Amino acid sequence: MHHSEIRNSSTVFTTLETGSGDPVLFLHGFPDNHKTFSPIMETIGKKGFQCIAPVMRGYEASTISHANKLHVVDLVNDILGWMEDRRFDTVHLVGHNWGAIIAYAAGMYYPNRIKSITSLGVPLLKTFQDSFLWAPLQTIHSWYVALFQIPYIAELTIRSNQFALVDFLWKDWSPGFTPNQDHLAEIKANFQNPGILSSALAYYRNLNDLFTETGRESIVGIFDTHVTVPTQVLYGLNDGCFHKNLFEHLLDETDFPRGFRKIGFDHAGHFLHWEKRDEVTKLILEWLEKNK
Repeated sequence: MHHSEIRNSSTVFTTLETGSGDPVLFLHGFPDNHKTFSPIMETIGKKGFQCIAPVMRGYEASTISHANKLHVVDLVNDILGWMEDRRFDTVHLVGHNWGAIIAYAAGMYYPNRIKSITSLGVPLLKTFQDSFLWAPLQTIHSWYVALFQIPYIAELTIRSNQFALVDFLWKDWSPGFTPNQDHLAEIKANFQNPGILSSALAYYRNLNDLFTETGRESIVGIFDTHVTVPTQVLYGLNDGCFHKNLFEHLLDETDFPRGFRKIGFDHAGHFLHWEKRDEVTKLILEWLEKNK
């Protein structure tokens, strides 16, 4: 495993990399960092795949953007830029949390460039409007989204009591799991850097942006299309971020015409790649091999 850089035009992103062969991009979410995938990448990198985990846009000083540059479409364009930088014709995508949302969108917009998708802990948001029927508790689960819309108040709340909300979200989203404290300390330390926390929250603040062209394009792409890329969705049955019914009742294989499978894990929550690491790694590797 080594540190490196990857570019989108003139913007430089830090990465972790290991292995060689078919390229696989690992996309992290919130509140997290690119090191969340390190153990999985170590294993998969030894099996004929080049594993690359970039620090997602806005999570380091070199990539802090104005809010209008943090729509899903802009984040998908980062993937295309990285591919151009490394001269990759196609890639596999593995995404957790926001990384999964971006992976779905990349499969919608550029299916010929994406060989496969593995989504960890996030259903296809196209079906989210039906959550009130199948998972009424999702309204409670999504309380933090409303908080994150409020500038300054959200930042102040997250920073208070030594970033206690970061600890709470990991505990709430993965009940019964004790996260690695060194990993959480790195996440909190990064959010102390000027501009990083607000940039990370802009992902949420732009999710329903109807006032910009890229915002509208992102909404249409997420909520009104199919993912024409082989896709597997792995989720925890005790996920406190997305209710299990969103996966079990609302994920429809007809939305994934090129191939689909979903697997739920007992006694696991949102951070299942930490809680069920060996099983998740095995399933990711199977999907990569199948769709080489």
